[in-house]
Amino acid sequence: MTDTPYAASSDSPGGPPVPGGGGQFADGTGRHEAPGRAGAAGPGPSRHGMAGGAGYPQFEGPGAAQYGEEPLEPAPPIAGPPPSAPQYGPAGTGPGYPAPQAKPDNPGYATAPAPGVSATGGGQTPGYYHSGAQALDVGRSLSYGWDRFRANPGPWLGVTAVGVLIYLAFLAIVQIFEPTSLFTVLFLFLVVLVALWLLQAVMIRGALYETDGYPPAFGSFFRFVNAGNVLLTALLAFAATLLAASLCLLPGLIVGFLCMFSLHFVIDQDYGPLEAIKASAQLVLANLWAALLLALTVTLVTVVGAAACGLGLFIAGPVCAIAVTYAYRMLTAGPVARI
Repeated sequence: MTDTPYAASSDSPGGPPVPGGGGQFADGTGRHEAPGRAGAAGPGPSRHGMAGGAGYPQFEGPGAAQYGEEPLEPAPPIAGPPPSAPQYGPAGTGPGYPAPQAKPDNPGYATAPAPGVSATGGGQTPGYYHSGAQALDVGRSLSYGWDRFRANPGPWLGVTAVGVLIYLAFLAIVQIFEPTSLFTVLFLFLVVLVALWLLQAVMIRGALYETDGYPPAFGSFFRFVNAGNVLLTALLAFAATLLAASLCLLPGLIVGFLCMFSLHFVIDQDYGPLEAIKASAQLVLANLWAALLLALTVTLVTVVGAAACGLGLFIAGPVCAIAVTYAYRMLTAGPVARI
């Protein structure tokens, strides 16, 4: 049998093929340029340059035999995981494994997912209290509101001062012009209501920033773009409360109580007016006793603040706004930043 002529491969360097076969690394005698086996004098025969009857390589890839060469044996398998599935860190970690969770006493320690935590990466977000709705602690709500206010008092005092100025402006208008017609009185009353509703929305916006973990600057309180839905929601809630109160005081209080989170749904989740009122009522009814205790506590704190010549409202107003927003976020599984 004669040797099959050498065929230059696509990755061989330029120039004519070397006579005698052996590929691009063989010399003119068909031998490798590298030394042969140990103990052989001079360049020894290489299996890459040996002629054989195999006309085609038996496997492909780097080092595969060319035409007229004996086929090479595949390289022995490498122990350990295949290259397509590298390991990252300790065994049991990396792609395809559950995301590690942090122990409460050691945030940097990775362990298996805790019961009730998703094995695909869901769970507690670092810096936040929870990833699901939790029971409401009213005392914790007020404590959270106080701590957040104490850490960022300046902007909150400024916003509260705006509310005081609105009230003083109303008194000044009434004293100066002494309106007597019913239309004028109702008009001024409506203007004050609109201003108070917008002020309430401003404080809710600031409280949402606080629960997100970003102490707001003064200008950040006014960053909401759905003022129309805010006013319409507040107007519908006020009208329903007033209508219920015209029948009896207790139904009016109940309606107002059910609407306590309606502006939160508008500002935080961009709900429509009717949708926000419905969502607020459902949330209150689902957490009736906790929400009732929160409403009574906030009312008591506000009354005590107003009793101190109104100066206590500079503290009571921001603290209560943050406390109610904290409760809303806890009950709706929203983010609540740690203090």
